[in-house]
Amino acid sequence: MKNLIGQKYGRLIVVADTRQRQQGCIVWKCLCECGNITEVPSYNLLRGHTKSCGCILKEIREKINTVHGDARNGMGKKATRLYNVWVDMKQRCQNPNNRAYKWYGGRGIKVCEEWNNNYLAFKAWALANGYREDLTIDRIDNGGDYCPGNCRWVTKSENGRRSALYRWHARKGPVGV
Repeated sequence: MKNLIGQKYGRLIVVADTRQRQQGCIVWKCLCECGNITEVPSYNLLRGHTKSCGCILKEIREKINTVHGDARNGMGKKATRLYNVWVDMKQRCQNPNNRAYKWYGGRGIKVCEEWNNNYLAFKAWALANGYREDLTIDRIDNGGDYCPGNCRWVTKSENGRRSALYRWHARKGPVGV
C-alpha cells in the first residue's frame, strides 16, 4: 500500500500509520484543519468518503439549524408548532399551488428578508412578542407584508373575524362607491 503520510484529503492531512488494519487497508492517523485528530482507513481517504474529522457535517447541521432550527431532527422528533407557522406563512406567500396563495402571494404579500431565510430570526421575534401555542400570526395592515413591524399574535377567532371582514370589504369595494 502506498504511503499517504503528508498527503491532504479534504481537510485532513495524513500524519501517521496507526499499524491497525480495516478490511485489509491501513488505518491512518489524520490531523484535521480544525485541530482534531481522527483515524481513517485508506479506502475512505482515497475514494473521498472521509474529508474531515466530522467538523464539515457539524458545520452543515449548524447552517441548517440557522434556517430550520425546530424542524424534524431525523430521530422521530416532530417539528414544533412555531416552525410550522413559519413554513405555512412562507407557503401562503410563495407557493402558487398553496390554496391560500391567492389571498397572500397572489396579492403581493411577501415575507420580509429577515424572516424568509432565517427561522431563528423569526423564532426570536415570536418569543419576544408574545407567541403562545394558542395564538396565530396576524398582519396588522392586512395589505402589508409579514415583517416584525406589521405582525402580532392573536387568537384564531380574532384572526378569523378580521380575515372575514377584509374579504367582505374586498368583494364590496371601497365604502361609499
